[in-house]
Amino acid sequence: MTDLADATRHLLCQRIHRFVLVLERFRRNPNRREAYHILSAIELLREGRYEAGLEAVRAAEHVAPIPDGLALLPGLHDDMTAVELRQALRAEVRPASTTEATGTAAEAGK
Repeated sequence: MTDLADATRHLLCQRIHRFVLVLERFRRNPNRREAYHILSAIELLREGRYEAGLEAVRAAEHVAPIPDGLALLPGLHDDMTAVELRQALRAEVRPASTTEATGTAAEAGK
């Protein structure tokens, strides 16, 4: 990855984290729209489409409508909790961190 892509990925992770943190601070779960857009941002993070992910976070912050074709369809976003959003983000961010931490700990033990 380039430095710009790394910085944009980090920014996207921070924005998602902050959004979930605010939900937790106010002890509330996301509504359908917020959950849809944050889940989209996490999926775009997984795909490496960081700019589109930032747009999805902005949509969640503004509680933008769910796209017309998907608004009436049931989905994961219907009953999502803040804890589940945090777990989804953690699952996406931790694998790379865990591998690096494990490798570093193994080297330190030598």
